Amino acid sequence: MNVSWNDAQAFCEWLNQIKSVDLPKGYIFRLPTEAEWEKAARGEYGNEWPWGNEFDQAKCNSSEGGKGGTTPVGAYSSAGDSPYGAADMAGNAWEWTQSLYRDYPYKHVDGREKIKTDGNRVLRGGSFYDVLRIARCAYRSWLLPNYFNLKLGFRVCVSPIITSEL
Repeated sequence: MNVSWNDAQAFCEWLNQIKSVDLPKGYIFRLPTEAEWEKAARGEYGNEWPWGNEFDQAKCNSSEGGKGGTTPVGAYSSAGDSPYGAADMAGNAWEWTQSLYRDYPYKHVDGREKIKTDGNRVLRGGSFYDVLRIARCAYRSWLLPNYFNLKLGFRVCVSPIITSEL
């Protein structure tokens, strides 16, 4: 927690440089795009929350559970995991995505995935502080890339190198 988008990007760059991590040739570590994050959270059927369409405070770390802070990754697994097995996609910490904040519907060709472009970056997932409406898989927020606080974190994905994103 307490990490900015710039910090998350620097971590991914560092991870790509260390030699002890053995990725297949042509693959890198990076933040997920907003669309990738949402698909991982909502699954094939577009669930309201990772586990389905009925809220259950026992399946995520939102304000309804009263924890008042973050919990270890996987603390709500497997009941709260997404259909793809992704943990903590609702609540716990807002997660930075690679994407610039742009209006929906999502258009991958509108420049929102350009890393070197300035602008607000998308956050998804809500945090321990947020109510269920904000912890929904479809809820979006944004902040400047240098902003950080105790409710902000990130997850890393592995993907093929796509030169148009750089």
